[in-house]
Amino acid sequence: MIAAGIDIGTTNVELFLVDLETCRIRERRSAPNRRVDSEDPLAYFQDPRGIIASVREMLASVRFPIHSLGVTGQVHGIVYADEGGAPLSPLYTWLDRHGSENLGETSPQKQFAEKTGLPLPLGYGLLTHYANRHFKRIPDKARRILGINELVTGALVGKPLEKTDASNLACFGAFDPVKNRFNRPALEEALSPQPLTFLDLAEPFTLAGETPGGIPVAYPVGDNQAGFLGVVARPAETCLISIGTSGQISVYSPKEQGSAAMELRPYLGLGYLHVGATLSAGKAYEVLADLFREVIRRAGSAAADDEGVFRLMKEAAKESPAPSPLAFDTALNGTRRDPARRGAITGIGLDNLTVGNLVRGSIDGIVRELVEFKRELGALFDPITSIVAAGSAVRKNELFRESLKRQFNREIRVPGFDGGSALGAAFIGAIAAKHLTIGDLETIIDRFWSQGDVPAAFA
Repeated sequence: MIAAGIDIGTTNVELFLVDLETCRIRERRSAPNRRVDSEDPLAYFQDPRGIIASVREMLASVRFPIHSLGVTGQVHGIVYADEGGAPLSPLYTWLDRHGSENLGETSPQKQFAEKTGLPLPLGYGLLTHYANRHFKRIPDKARRILGINELVTGALVGKPLEKTDASNLACFGAFDPVKNRFNRPALEEALSPQPLTFLDLAEPFTLAGETPGGIPVAYPVGDNQAGFLGVVARPAETCLISIGTSGQISVYSPKEQGSAAMELRPYLGLGYLHVGATLSAGKAYEVLADLFREVIRRAGSAAADDEGVFRLMKEAAKESPAPSPLAFDTALNGTRRDPARRGAITGIGLDNLTVGNLVRGSIDGIVRELVEFKRELGALFDPITSIVAAGSAVRKNELFRESLKRQFNREIRVPGFDGGSALGAAFIGAIAAKHLTIGDLETIIDRFWSQGDVPAAFA
């Protein structure tokens, strides 16, 4: 019984093929999801047609039957599509900053907040569309606004989606995750006057349709919720931290009460995830790597490859004390609450501005941004006894794991693979197709951990 899970990430598109009987990842595929070049400094575009083509190519390469399929991926972004669901624009990703454009003495972000009372972070789909309306960037034949998860799922089942999971709806903005409905005046302010169809709510774990080959396909789910479902067996006592391009901490609760500083996200009809997200994380580490790469080049050495630079950074950091004497604020791209904030390095003395201290300082700073959310969670964090830490940076670099353990003071468990969201999407598709039940998941996820698909807990 093979369940397929697709994850449309910001860096890669992943396909996991999961054997539900042996509880192992049987095969996986990956294709790069590159940024589309643009002279627009506020844009971060990707190619929706290319993403669909990658998904189709990966599925076509599978040489055995697939019994169910689930889709997850990056959220917040939007694609304009025609009546039949074909894309007419690039994917405006979650990194889009058009909401900050100059609009006279204001910006689309400020104007929307003034008119609706709802401040939307940059990159949220409804705010991006609101900006596009003002600057007349909407394609003439556009009839639908979709997220990339809905666009791909619609392409697989052969019809444009009218609905999606609440986890996707909540990330467009103006959606109440407790009442499971949009703020209607805010939605109308964002969408009017163009005759564009927007998405409605689908029930959790339901089918959107079938592929032409008869594979049942679930309605798509946001990557945060899919990733949590895929690797967390006991949500009441385990939180998920993801360190990728951005950073994220997710804590489950059956209740909506929590900190106003955290984002409340619906969790598949099972409760809520209280989520704190940073905008840099792994990107801040890459920026530091770029600096060292430039130094190497200017010194006349042959251009160092990525792995060589990262290896140099890790080796230098191991020779430096922990924690670093340098305080590195890694909010290089701002924060959700303060987009204008920028990073800083403090604590520099006459003898501590070293490569090792800079690297340790950057890692500690990336983790420190997440620890700030732990403080916001307060009593919600008290039941947490262990942390599942996901992302290639955590898996490949023990310095990230050490910093997480030191600053959070919890057991750290690290999956031995990238792709918890794709694994979760496979489980969601299998549940929607009635091959699994929610009650099966704790046993199945425990078997994934125990059979070596992930290493033992990091002590």
